Amino acid sequence: MGMLPDHAHIYGEWLPELEDEYRAAYARRDPKIVYPETNIALKEQGVYWDKSSREFQEAALVVLEAHVRAYDAMGKRQRGEVIPTPLATKPSAEKLGPKLSEALASWAAGGSAHNAKKPNANTVTEAEQAVRYFKELHGDLRLGEINRQKARAFRDAVAKVPSALPRDLRKLPLPELLKRDLSDRTPRAATTVNKIVQILGAIVSRAEREGFLDKVPGYANPFGKAIRFSVDAHQTRRRHFEKSDLKAIFESPIYADNVRPAGGGGEAAFWFPLIGLLSGMRLDEIAQLRIRDLREDEDTSRWYFDIDRTGGRSTKTTSSIRHVPLHHELKRIGLLKYRESLLKSATSLESPLWPEVDAHGERTRSSAWSKWFGRYLRSTCAITDASKVFHSFRHTFKRMTRDAGISEEMHDALTGHSSGGVGRSYGKGFSLKPLARAVDDVQAPIDLSRLTWRAI
Repeated sequence: MGMLPDHAHIYGEWLPELEDEYRAAYARRDPKIVYPETNIALKEQGVYWDKSSREFQEAALVVLEAHVRAYDAMGKRQRGEVIPTPLATKPSAEKLGPKLSEALASWAAGGSAHNAKKPNANTVTEAEQAVRYFKELHGDLRLGEINRQKARAFRDAVAKVPSALPRDLRKLPLPELLKRDLSDRTPRAATTVNKIVQILGAIVSRAEREGFLDKVPGYANPFGKAIRFSVDAHQTRRRHFEKSDLKAIFESPIYADNVRPAGGGGEAAFWFPLIGLLSGMRLDEIAQLRIRDLREDEDTSRWYFDIDRTGGRSTKTTSSIRHVPLHHELKRIGLLKYRESLLKSATSLESPLWPEVDAHGERTRSSAWSKWFGRYLRSTCAITDASKVFHSFRHTFKRMTRDAGISEEMHDALTGHSSGGVGRSYGKGFSLKPLARAVDDVQAPIDLSRLTWRAI
């Protein structure tokens, strides 16, 4: 319809004033007049430069130059000259970096150099799930298109997804899942949401290191610490099991009546809690064991768990690779007899030590078992404190080593914690003999003498 005459008249008086103002600012090379616009544009890209910085000043001058050119074109059009409206152009794919899915593939492949770090299988599975959620929410964007606004929207969407979902709901796309009424389910913890965001941040960081984002001006990782939730450490801290908790577990039907509940993975229901208590091993480390990973040392004749990355296994960190001597109580209760019984039917030493514990889809071998054990703790053992889970055995073992007077360096070696310091990594820690002496000093807080494994 065009402008009304009065509107055109007022617009014509207003334009020269603004044009003069911006030209005068540009003549002085003083971009303060466009600070607000510059700040907004940078924030949309996830860039937060101080206004006094050289980078901000250079960016603001570019914005000021664009204003001068724009007002010049607007003035000419106001005088009746033919000035085409500029078409909005998108940056080329090269200037936006790889797609998130491409960055994921590069990150999962790891470095090409010998001994370059590569994420383990469990972490890759978690990353694939995070990327899947992001793609379902925003699409498979190029990294240069992802700003903090999109990252926050992703974070908030993931936070609405409950921590445990049945298989039929897990298959739903994220937007469809968010339409469901999930208020009756346990909400996802802030630490879990932060971990998902952190994995995406690691993928982006890898792309930055490889130079895939060098042509994206002023790029900043949108999944940095600034968008993660603040976490109440006291509320999220896992607690050790008290004596009363341990009695409730080891006097429960699994041990008192030799029952094997559905979901418990057969003999895993009996052995996992005992191994967790008397070794401090992580659940996933236990679940991945093969028959050959419970072995006898040729020099000392001491049996031990071989925690490694061979045979398709994974460990949380490099320091997690270790030998854990078999506690004498595990031997007395019958773990070696159980191993011997498997050898009669197993095809090879490569066979799993827990044949009835299976991985479900892309999840780890311990995932479904962990959920079953959580239910068993609450419903059968009446341990309702949510901060007490299977990992609490690890905390309990740590306390047991301290009670035994074992040095921090030694119990870190037993549990696979990094002790810090380059010197401690030389020689790959302790040999089996001192580790065995330390384990022999560790005593369970309750009497386990009545426990004996019996084949079903």
